[in-house]
Amino acid sequence: MKPVLIPHATYQNSVLHRLSQYYSGGVFVIVNDDWHLVVKLWMTDLSYITTLLQDGYDLKGPQPRDPASMLRSYLLFLMTKPEIGVTEWINEMKRIPYYAIL
Repeated sequence: MKPVLIPHATYQNSVLHRLSQYYSGGVFVIVNDDWHLVVKLWMTDLSYITTLLQDGYDLKGPQPRDPASMLRSYLLFLMTKPEIGVTEWINEMKRIPYYAIL
């Protein structure tokens, strides 16, 4: 199955909604050192990656994850904790909602 294009504006709205949902009550706090990650990913439109990779997907099979979201997650991994490995990065995103939101 081919991936569905998710526009960058949809990603931005999703980030705003989820950050306000998890971080507006004062339970979780985003430290100043982490704001540069929000800004970089907020400004970088990766939605074209989905269109670029369309031909690499088969028409059959399960619905794939959004390639832009996968790339965004990998870039975040490289910007934050590249030494831990991808498997541990997945566990990190499960433990820390901030990383999963971005």
